Amino acid sequence: MNRDMEVHNNNIGTAIQYFRETYHISQSKLCKGICSVSTLSRIEAGERDVDSLILETLLERLGKVPHHFELILNDFDYSAYMLREEIKKKINEKDIEGAKKLINEYDELTTGKGSPHKQFIMANRALLNELEGGEPKATIDLLMEAITCTVPDFNTNTISDYFLSITELNIILDILQRMISLEMDDQADRILNQVLDYIYNHRKLSQNRRIYLKVAVIAGKFYMKHNKNDKALEICETGLKLYKGSSKMDYLGDLLYIKAQLLEKKYGADLNCKLEREEECLKLYLEAYYIFDFCGDYAEAESIRKHLREVYQWEDIG
Repeated sequence: MNRDMEVHNNNIGTAIQYFRETYHISQSKLCKGICSVSTLSRIEAGERDVDSLILETLLERLGKVPHHFELILNDFDYSAYMLREEIKKKINEKDIEGAKKLINEYDELTTGKGSPHKQFIMANRALLNELEGGEPKATIDLLMEAITCTVPDFNTNTISDYFLSITELNIILDILQRMISLEMDDQADRILNQVLDYIYNHRKLSQNRRIYLKVAVIAGKFYMKHNKNDKALEICETGLKLYKGSSKMDYLGDLLYIKAQLLEKKYGADLNCKLEREEECLKLYLEAYYIFDFCGDYAEAESIRKHLREVYQWEDIG
């Protein structure tokens, strides 16, 4: 390796150590399921060359997402990165056979190179199973295999002892959403509580505040379905507070829509409260409607339009 690469790799190790110590995260917690503590020590000292996906996963767990090319150190890194990008492209294009072939190539290339590579393979095989119309339970099983690559005790212990990357959290949420769709409610409730506890315990990390919005939508719908309305409302309101000062609208329409439904359910039986809350519900429904309409989610927008006309005799929307 030339001097430029040595300096570059050492800078990454220094950055990992700096952010880890800034967030008061021990080496053992940061690298759990990814690499050994001794390997992390050598990375931080700039003494060990590891492939880019392991570095990327460590940085993601610290809430840092560098440009992929900044982590490419050698021919293997470049080949693995290009294969990952091509696999994602094939899956987006629904080219199942092409994606399968490339995943097999990636499996051969990365054998023995670390758990994040195996996780990538299993997560994408889960997506392929879904594209092929395979059994939904098989998709969950593949996703479970993916998360246990880096969180080996996921099925038996809580996740609060880990510092998870956005990739890992999204795999867990994919499992959760599919369990909910299959009405595996007991398992879904257990995982949802784990995720909420995890985000609360690690709320200082910015990426966990961002992903909370997605979790809040899933949790709001789930708890509303099971008539745990106060819990659902509390989660939605926390999510909406996170939006203050933000210019992004991801999940905002969903949270407003859920809150409107929850308030309607909560106060609908009490005529006095209903009169007091009707204006607030209308405001929330209308805000959600215009966000859905602006973002092109016309099905949700039409659902709100229909509800406002039928329940509130509201004709001024359109």
